[in-house]
Amino acid sequence: MSTPSLAAWRVGIIIKGLREDRGYTLRQAAKILCTNKDRLDRIESAANQRCDPGTVTGWAFKYGADTAVIDELDTLATQTHESDTDGWEDVFTTTPKWFKTFLALEAEAAAMYSYDNAYIPGLLQIRAYMEAVLAADPFRTLDEVEETILLRLMRQDRLFNRPPGKIAKMRFVLDEACLLRIRHEPWYEEQLQRLLDIDALPSVEVLIHPMGQGIHAAMKGAFKILSFDGPYSPEMVYLESEYGPRYLDGRRVVARFRELSSITLTQVVRIKEHLKNVEP
Repeated sequence: MSTPSLAAWRVGIIIKGLREDRGYTLRQAAKILCTNKDRLDRIESAANQRCDPGTVTGWAFKYGADTAVIDELDTLATQTHESDTDGWEDVFTTTPKWFKTFLALEAEAAAMYSYDNAYIPGLLQIRAYMEAVLAADPFRTLDEVEETILLRLMRQDRLFNRPPGKIAKMRFVLDEACLLRIRHEPWYEEQLQRLLDIDALPSVEVLIHPMGQGIHAAMKGAFKILSFDGPYSPEMVYLESEYGPRYLDGRRVVARFRELSSITLTQVVRIKEHLKNVEP
């Protein structure tokens, strides 16, 4: 899946869900909808960043969708002609475009599951941790470092400093290696307190996967599962590397990562409980 706009991705999820629920292949559906297979595939995969409201609502009508779904499609398709990045591009000039797209997805998610096995994710980092991580990156300029720090702090404020009841449900699972790697840093205790403070927020959990668990299913790498409100309860898996992001939204793929997260959750402990058992 290419880098999507939020609205275009949600349009694709609904159109694809309607088709799959009826058991149609792309070719069969294209014939029913009086379009071609490639065009339908581009809409479903969010390759088309702008969607015509009349087209997608017409397709939903032919699929027999109810009024609520058709109205949702009309709203989302209209939004594809607007900006999905909420003004971030005007402030952060060195941040990659693909990450600005992720910011919109992150801000709109109703729930997020995050697994990290190498380092504490940006949403949980204190400034000293950010500076240490960015200083180890030989490819960042000083301007990029300062912008990245500011962006992370703004993301934290945007997600965690919401009114009561408005904070999304979030689970952060950290392999214990994330903590061991920084244990001798002068700001280690401050970072631990940050994790405890975040864990104390309503609807947020910070969980530790102890090293004593040995080899485990999630060791292959970090991932996030983002869930959104709306028809078909859309979800996506987000993977990130030096070369950019991957957005995976196929039902089987998401189900596989959901199963992986379920297995991992049987092996974790809350940060507060974990620290009780750690030698000072």
